Amino acid sequence: MPSAHLCSFCGKSYKTLDGIRRHLAHAILCRAQYRKRVMERSIRQKISDPSDELSNQQVAANEDSDIPFPMNIDTDCFDSTDIVPDTEPVSTETRARCAAVEDLDESEKDGSFWAEPYPTSQHAGLAFGKATTNFQRIRDEQIKRGAGVLEPFKDDGEWQLAKWLVKNVGHNQIEEFLHLPTIQQSLDTSYSSKDGLLKAIDDLPQGAGWRCTGLTVNGDLKGNDGIEMFEEVELWHRDPVDCVCELVGNPVFRDAMRYSPEKLYEDAEGKSGIWNEMWTGEWWWKTQAQLPAGATIAPIVLSSDKTKLSQFRGDKSAWPVYLTIGNIAKETRRQPSKYATILLGYLPVPKLDCCTEKTKQTTRYNLFHRCMKILLNSLVLAGKEGVNMICADEQLRWVFPILAAYVADYPEQCLVACCKENRCPACAVDPKARGEHCSSGEPTPMRDQHEVLGILREGMLGATKVGVHGLRPIWPPFWKDLPHTDIFKCSTPDLLHQLHKGVFKDHLVKWCSVLVGEKELDDRFRAIPSHPNLRHFKNGISSVSQWTGREHKEMQKVLVSLLSGAVESRVIRAVSSILDFIYYASFHSHTSRTLRSLQAALDEFHKHKDVFIELEARCPDHFNIPKIHSMEHYAQMIKLLGSADGYNTELPERLHIDYAKDAYRASNRRDYTIQMVNWLRRQEAVDRFTVYIQYARPPPAIAPVNKKKTEPGTLVIQSTCGTDPLFSQLPSASSCISRTPARELKNISAARIISDHKATQFLPAMKHYLRKHGCLLSPQPFDTFDLYKRVTIQLPKISETSAAHCKDVVRAIPPMPRKGRRPAEPAHMDFALMRVSDQNEATIGTPLAGESEL
Repeated sequence: MPSAHLCSFCGKSYKTLDGIRRHLAHAILCRAQYRKRVMERSIRQKISDPSDELSNQQVAANEDSDIPFPMNIDTDCFDSTDIVPDTEPVSTETRARCAAVEDLDESEKDGSFWAEPYPTSQHAGLAFGKATTNFQRIRDEQIKRGAGVLEPFKDDGEWQLAKWLVKNVGHNQIEEFLHLPTIQQSLDTSYSSKDGLLKAIDDLPQGAGWRCTGLTVNGDLKGNDGIEMFEEVELWHRDPVDCVCELVGNPVFRDAMRYSPEKLYEDAEGKSGIWNEMWTGEWWWKTQAQLPAGATIAPIVLSSDKTKLSQFRGDKSAWPVYLTIGNIAKETRRQPSKYATILLGYLPVPKLDCCTEKTKQTTRYNLFHRCMKILLNSLVLAGKEGVNMICADEQLRWVFPILAAYVADYPEQCLVACCKENRCPACAVDPKARGEHCSSGEPTPMRDQHEVLGILREGMLGATKVGVHGLRPIWPPFWKDLPHTDIFKCSTPDLLHQLHKGVFKDHLVKWCSVLVGEKELDDRFRAIPSHPNLRHFKNGISSVSQWTGREHKEMQKVLVSLLSGAVESRVIRAVSSILDFIYYASFHSHTSRTLRSLQAALDEFHKHKDVFIELEARCPDHFNIPKIHSMEHYAQMIKLLGSADGYNTELPERLHIDYAKDAYRASNRRDYTIQMVNWLRRQEAVDRFTVYIQYARPPPAIAPVNKKKTEPGTLVIQSTCGTDPLFSQLPSASSCISRTPARELKNISAARIISDHKATQFLPAMKHYLRKHGCLLSPQPFDTFDLYKRVTIQLPKISETSAAHCKDVVRAIPPMPRKGRRPAEPAHMDFALMRVSDQNEATIGTPLAGESEL
């Protein structure tokens, strides 16, 4: 059996013959080439054997039929080795956009799409040969020394103890633990003190090294001696090229890496595009054309956000800068546990007591750009000439690390773009026109980077253009010399701060509270009945002082229904359109259709927004709000860089816990930055060594198991309800039952089911079910049954919203009396409509025809 099957028309490789069949079912040009080849062979057979009429009939049938190819496919057209098509090669521009759903498990298919690879003449992502990864070099050196995989630790137990101590115990507590008599007597470890343990950790393979650069900030205040005051600060940072090398070469990301751009389409004609990952965006495709043939782009995604380190005392702050690359799939980048985002450095947060209040802000802005320029200095040469890097697939590539995106909240976006906070950091819209909407769908053109640099340069010479254009007197901006980078196209959509917290919570909810009344809106939130997929705000929303993105999303689910009957229809339409926009913007994968719907939702909001001013819910008579204006750029930026979920500021907010707050708590609060760096360096060494052990000693293959815990008493059903019936290859509904029902719901008599659960038709329904399946037993009131509290229905995956299965929960829980400290619980009964194959007489002729109550 061949190890692979290749299409002789486009060269794509497939694991099975079924993969070839699916490929020809979607790739129009390849299918046409196949038909042509079959016809030519049939003609040759006819010439050699005139009596063979069957082949001609088959060819004619194949030409006129809608079936793309015969099921007994001609395997001579496809070989297991590289072959050259015997027909004229198809040009890159007209190459069929082949179906990219190849040899996938049927249960994992979300639908077909067509992929247009980057022109092969440019050799994007070209591999120059096999190379040894960093992990393999470490293992080779261990073998040369005769050392084991766990060196410098003796065995797995010693390593696991060291890992647990470093990850969970403070330095002082480590010393106390290792000096406990019981530990010293029972454990024979190579380290007997904190210093010995830390030395062993320091001997582990390290990542990109840290360095400290001292900077002097000159102020305009003079001291008692008459000399101008200054402040010395420290910039702790790593080389971004080294960080990119580490990410690109990490074998853990091997299956999540891409090295070249591509265009995705819903249709074979390429009329409806698809945008999700960064490599499907227009930026990568256009930037690739500016590089020499054989180049591989590493699109750098930076994020930064100043955060407080102490809540109740002091004013300690940190300003972390994070780095990741767009080659890694966003599903992996979004998970902190995958370590696909690296801490690049800590920017200084000086007090600037050497400056007057008038110059303090400008000095702080210039210090930021000065530090970022030092931080990213190595990208200038690397982005121009490229760097040879060993990639996760053990191939050597010529990599160009280029700044492509900068994830930040609005104030920091303005800081990066050198503009004032009453301006848009991406476009040159007039500040008094930010509330206006272009119904054509084309927002104000982006700022021109060369023009802005000219204005900033003139501003340093005393020109007044800087203020006129809404810019700040900063020179030089850190992005001035970065090759192939347009900073005004780097500002990514921010779902958390712009939409959930900004447009929705800070503005829309506030306006609705004015219209409905704060107390009335709280009462309506409190009145929401219990539902497993909804949060119950038992105290309303006005008393909540600190909100997270999760609370915002829960409020969005019910706000429209709560406003019904309390406000006029124009308000409902405006609110609905904002929520539609937020939901569309949160899609994990976009198409031309969804982007049109996104734009239509924005058009609808601007059509009805004036109702908030008319009803005095919004006091200023304009909508010049930065976060509302930012919605104008969403469709444009999604096409440019991929879907917005890959750039959500929720990730940097989460990383602050690991890289800032936990690191600060591990310090003694004095001269804490260097202590934070050392602590993080050891944490990363432990994490890296854990991954290396998995690489060097892969675990034995085991059957996959469902790791999701199911609460006792839950019936789990996998369903395809709601999917298009045309997708007949989707898995059929299946179910699995919890190992045991809840203890209190075992052996419940039918009489109790009727009385306690109010299921008065239980016995007749059970009898009907048994008779239908050929069982003549007649259930009696004294018969007992095991009950389940809930049914969890696993819905098919929806690629636009999540990579995981969504679920619906239907509860049937009787009231629970108070027991000990556990309070009494009311009954929970949910209703659901279930589509069944049998005809339901009760719903014939109604909109619910074909549905059955559950």
